[in-house]
Amino acid sequence: MFQFTERETESLRKRAAQVPDILKELTRLTKEILQEPVLVPHTGIANWYMYYFCPDCSVPLTFNRHDRHHHSCPQCKKVFTGDPYDSAWWRIINGNNYTGAYHLGLLFLLTQDMRYARKGIEILSAYADYYRGYEVHGSIPYNGPGKVGAQTLDDANFTRNTAMAYDLLEPAMDEMQKKNIKEDLLQPAAEFLMPRRHRQRHNHELIISAAVGMAALILNREDWIQYAIYEDYGLLYQLEHGVRDSGMWFEGTFGYHFYALEGFFQYERFAVHTKHSHIHHPLYRRMLKAAAVCAQPDFNFPMINDTYSGHGSLKGKAGLYEFAYRETKDEELLEILRRMYQDKARGSLESFFWGAERLPEKKDTGKGAGWNEANSHPPIGQAGITSLRGRDDRYLLFKHDEFGGEHDHYDRLGLSFLAYGRRIAADLGTTGYGAVLHFDYYKNSGAHNTVTIGERNHPPGKACLTRFEEIDGVIYAEAVMDWKQEYEMPPIFTIPDWDESLYQGITMTRKLAWTEHYFAECFIVEGAEDQTIDWGMHIGGEFAGCSDSSGKRMMKPLGQRLSQKKPLRHMKDIYYIEETGEKAAAKLEEDAAFRQSECTVCSCFQVEEVGVKLYSYLPEGSLYVGKVPNNPSAEEISQVIERRNGRGQGEAETSEGRAKERQDQVVFLHVMEAYDKESVISWVQMDVGKEEAVISIEEMGIRKEIRFALSKTER
Repeated sequence: MFQFTERETESLRKRAAQVPDILKELTRLTKEILQEPVLVPHTGIANWYMYYFCPDCSVPLTFNRHDRHHHSCPQCKKVFTGDPYDSAWWRIINGNNYTGAYHLGLLFLLTQDMRYARKGIEILSAYADYYRGYEVHGSIPYNGPGKVGAQTLDDANFTRNTAMAYDLLEPAMDEMQKKNIKEDLLQPAAEFLMPRRHRQRHNHELIISAAVGMAALILNREDWIQYAIYEDYGLLYQLEHGVRDSGMWFEGTFGYHFYALEGFFQYERFAVHTKHSHIHHPLYRRMLKAAAVCAQPDFNFPMINDTYSGHGSLKGKAGLYEFAYRETKDEELLEILRRMYQDKARGSLESFFWGAERLPEKKDTGKGAGWNEANSHPPIGQAGITSLRGRDDRYLLFKHDEFGGEHDHYDRLGLSFLAYGRRIAADLGTTGYGAVLHFDYYKNSGAHNTVTIGERNHPPGKACLTRFEEIDGVIYAEAVMDWKQEYEMPPIFTIPDWDESLYQGITMTRKLAWTEHYFAECFIVEGAEDQTIDWGMHIGGEFAGCSDSSGKRMMKPLGQRLSQKKPLRHMKDIYYIEETGEKAAAKLEEDAAFRQSECTVCSCFQVEEVGVKLYSYLPEGSLYVGKVPNNPSAEEISQVIERRNGRGQGEAETSEGRAKERQDQVVFLHVMEAYDKESVISWVQMDVGKEEAVISIEEMGIRKEIRFALSKTER
């Protein structure tokens, strides 16, 4: 057996007698599959799991093992029949089978009860009987075909899980069963996968490599091990080229960050007692720590990029930290585990099988804030993620990273903001990739809290942090996305859904000022001549009214769609404040009093019991507030859009004194406050001059100023 030594197996059996909950949990997980007849497809019928979503509500359908032809939505209660739902149902069956066989193997390991072994072996043997005859099928975007499923990734997941199950069940097999499963399942599965591993960085390629590596260890194929682990685009290549300097997996989503780690660690747990394990590679520890410091106050992760099934919790990933700590004894990983278990019992399957038998007691080091209590950011000049924290569970994620390929969203310089345990202005993530709104809404720039040019998506690029410092209790974080700089795409395959020509002359700079009760921002766009410029913010609640500081410009119903293009065609029930007009625009340059009295607009929202105020600087253009899909899409939230054109602040020809170097610069100014009882802000004025933008705020009777420099971005 590869996964456990004889000594480890003996220890696990003794401990299982002392921890009965482990056997209870494994019994619960295997109850249905143990009682039911083995159900294995006789042909390659299984389709993509992402089709098993309601096309209207964008939520997973309700799976029923006993009804392969009717699939109901838990939200709208519609029942779907036929393909792709029937064939996607078989994909779930396959997953349940290989997961069930693995859990049966763990039960057999602990109890030596042949009931569990016989059932697990029956499942593996059934697949061995049919696997060679499965048709190669599937035409899923970004994916090669499969045999067990409709994508190569399905076969890779199937192969690595059946390899783990075989390893546990092999002691109970006769020679014919061993020969059948190895020669008619594991060997042809690995042979199918190897020519379909692409020469790219991707979680698919690492999962394929892990699967081939695990099968190769069982089959004693040293040549396959070299291919899977050591050659270009194999497991070590993916680790050493797929992890950014920040420690985050390059695909830029916490879901895929941990999906990659789980892929790496499934192989490492299998190979840990062999010379082909690399569990001590420092990048594993860097990945674990990088994600932890970005966790929200509730230990959940922001739903950035392709996160489709809930944003997940750091506490749900404890098993990865358990295994890494057991092998490395890293003190920082130990501290993360301690925090996870502050209000959660340590008793999962992962901690039992893969963790240290005991975690050492905490020593008082006298250090300050913990790993998820302090602000974090990459070094100046680097891409990455900045996270800011404050009182009342305030949390802001500032995304200034590099394009991550297929699972990235087009939202450079995007924000995600939480307070009081509520998602105030949070990223929406996405839905199942087979659902219409995945490409039609969630992935697009206009569905994020950033700026969009010409209603087209951001092209690939690399943003970078340009400033992070604290002055008089205010934290200033600034980042730049400059599309004028040449960008070399990494070895990743992606289907273009952007307009490079539209953005090639554009630079965006987002400047944040983070305070105890609110944050202010200055968003500068340069080079967007003759294009619409939309600043967007999604608020997770109901719109409660809007007016300017003078009370003269009030919201009006738009009475039509704002756009026919995606994603704005999904915005409805729109209200707007109309443009200031040419007469007002002509006064902007010369009349500071006019700017201050007429150009600050306050939009109010209610996110459950939390009030939200968004102050906007609107010297020209229009402000729109409407309803857009939440996630799930059956629910709705509010979206604010401020639309300008590319001529800058006011028409250049109306003021001869206008500095020429700012004719292609558009400046958005905002203050956002979330409060549970009373607002601490009583008054806000904003002004944009030639050299700087100034936001004046009266906070609990005290007037303060936040200043942002408006100098041109360095070319």
